[in-house]
Amino acid sequence: MAETIGLIASIIGIVVFLCGVIKFILKHYKKRKQKPLLESLHNQTPPEPDFVGRKKMLKTITEWYKAHDVKIGGLIGWGGFGKSALVRKWYDSLKENNIQPDGIFWWGFYRNPYLDRFLEELLRYLAQGRVDLSEVKTSWQKAERIKEFITEKEFLIILDGLEEMQKDEKEEFGAMKDRDFQEILRYIADSHFKGLCLITTRFPMRDIETFSSYQSCGVDELSKEDTRLLFQKIGVMGSPDEIDEVWEEFRGHTLSLVLLARYLGKGGDIKRAKEIPPFYSDKEVGRKAHRILLWYDEQLNEKQRQFMKFFSLFRQAVGEREFDEIFLPRIEMKPFYFYRMVDDLCKRRLISKGSDNTYATHPLIKGYFESIFYEEEKKACHKAIYEYFGRIAPSRPKTLEEMQPLFEQVYHGCSAGLYDEVFYNVYRKKIDRWKESFITHKLGAWETDLSLARGFFPNGDLSQMPLVSKKEDKSWLLNSAGLALLSIGKPKEAEKPFLTAIQMTIEAEDWKNASADYQNLSDLQFRTGAIEHGLESAQKALEMAEKAKSSVFIIDSKASFAWILYLLGKNKEAEEWFKQADELWRKIMGYRLCSGAGVFYADFLISTKRIDEAFELTRQNLKICERYLINDFSKCHRLLGAIERIKGNHQEAEAHLKSSLEIARKVGMPELEIEAFLEFGRLDLDMKKYKDAICKATDALKLITHTGFKLYEPEADLILAKTYLAQGDKEKAREYAKSAYNKANGMKYKAVEEEAFSLLGME
Repeated sequence: MAETIGLIASIIGIVVFLCGVIKFILKHYKKRKQKPLLESLHNQTPPEPDFVGRKKMLKTITEWYKAHDVKIGGLIGWGGFGKSALVRKWYDSLKENNIQPDGIFWWGFYRNPYLDRFLEELLRYLAQGRVDLSEVKTSWQKAERIKEFITEKEFLIILDGLEEMQKDEKEEFGAMKDRDFQEILRYIADSHFKGLCLITTRFPMRDIETFSSYQSCGVDELSKEDTRLLFQKIGVMGSPDEIDEVWEEFRGHTLSLVLLARYLGKGGDIKRAKEIPPFYSDKEVGRKAHRILLWYDEQLNEKQRQFMKFFSLFRQAVGEREFDEIFLPRIEMKPFYFYRMVDDLCKRRLISKGSDNTYATHPLIKGYFESIFYEEEKKACHKAIYEYFGRIAPSRPKTLEEMQPLFEQVYHGCSAGLYDEVFYNVYRKKIDRWKESFITHKLGAWETDLSLARGFFPNGDLSQMPLVSKKEDKSWLLNSAGLALLSIGKPKEAEKPFLTAIQMTIEAEDWKNASADYQNLSDLQFRTGAIEHGLESAQKALEMAEKAKSSVFIIDSKASFAWILYLLGKNKEAEEWFKQADELWRKIMGYRLCSGAGVFYADFLISTKRIDEAFELTRQNLKICERYLINDFSKCHRLLGAIERIKGNHQEAEAHLKSSLEIARKVGMPELEIEAFLEFGRLDLDMKKYKDAICKATDALKLITHTGFKLYEPEADLILAKTYLAQGDKEKAREYAKSAYNKANGMKYKAVEEEAFSLLGME
């Protein structure tokens, strides 16, 4: 008995020992798995060699990071008070403060204010290879995926110069320009985000200021004590009282005091400060030329002034390649003396050199030197930069990264007033690639395309006329901007450009393009639930096409008109119009309706249970769209998924719908995703995958809410109603069926209205 007990005790001891070993191994493995990510730094502010003081603010940022209830910290202050330098100083002291995040991401918006690029790089960093970025195109998609990963680890995210992405209008002062950016900030503020999102901006953070997890700190004048430290550090001679007097005169403005101290230099006399006019902040002078910079400019020789003006026109950091290829020929200096001048300007703090050997300047300094150009001289410099980027741009770039020189060409070319040349030779020929629509249909970069189109409008204002010469190019740009806005799910903003384009094409009696513009407007209207208005626009599109005597536009218009008649429940009339379009197309081309018109017709045939005919039509359309029309290619897969579902071929249906969704994401058009989600929901319902059906319908509703494409809302409610009914939850089923009926009835979407009404009669 004693031996047995001893044996059991030995076994227990061994088990306990092994458990300890396993626990140690797992802990060690977990520690290895949590190895910090490499930092991802974009346009990071270089260290400020003259930084002094600000101890209380530095301590505040550290406290924000270590406080579990603070998710976002904002450093708010007008330009030149040292917000970016403050963040850089704190960043450089992370180890000293025992702050060790799992990952650090820094984005400087002053030198890269592109939303697309920011979201893509942030997602790339957070996902660490777990996402195919070619399938995540819209800012909404990127924002949603960012939310998935941003709470996984402890991150330090620094957003420097965020005012570039904020509104400065009185009514919405400080609100984010883009709602997807707004959503990310609100998600961080209201989630289990670990770490800190640290922001510098001139504007208040209107979108998150009510969240308790957001804390802000005003960055204003440098204190008297810190100003004394600054002058002492640089070696300026003067008594504390004299320095305090200068502090009063300059109102504690950090950039002014740094420029002053650097000008006086080591051994310089503080009394000479009286020769220099005081600085007034950008708020006080309405962002006009700053007096100290005006004075400072007078101390520069002509070559230095010429350099600073030219330098101020660049949006991105400038490297030695730019110096060699465009600065040296223009300024006409020998390289040795040129680079000595660059070093001198760095010492004066007018420009700064980063760790990557590129150069940048403070936004206020950039703004000042850009403002003192004569307009013709400025345009000539922009032209030189435009030509430089044209020389280094690849002939047929395949990615957004490779297209960056072309994007800079558009910016500088438009700034040089070369609107027509840029429109034809860069935007249409190299970026859009004419009928190929490469940047949108192949890369799915609708938002980038929209920002490029804005370059042709005065101050990027789409409510004004584009600055190209020809009327047809003006209307093309308006329609293109509207189409980009519609495609990324901003139909409200798209309406005005469409209407202006229509007015212009009618005045020019350009009936063909007027027909195309009316079709785009019709598409916007019926997708946002204004079905009857969509019918009126489709009818006008047909009238314009008939005036143009264009068979192709007549066919497209008839198909659009027929489709909206179907939505309104007028099936017999819709059938007649579809037949007319189909017969005319067969007569011209020898085969049945294809592309968008073919998609409308196939959808109609499925709704009227002519499945075999819909299948033959779509199979033909798939082959055509695969080569030319990637958007409609997604729709064809969605149609085939619906057909196979109805036939009971669930596996084939699933394969088609996966392809449809994959293409929709690559193209970056929310309407395609919504349609694919809805059909996937119907398939999951048929396969009794009720949880998946609810998930798909909910995903569709999120996109519908985000975009305003209300047409699809009752369809999503119907899927939810049927799913809950199948699960035996009649109360929820009735709730969603009633919602579907009321919404469909309000927009006169008869097909869904009747189905919802029928479902309300459930047992």
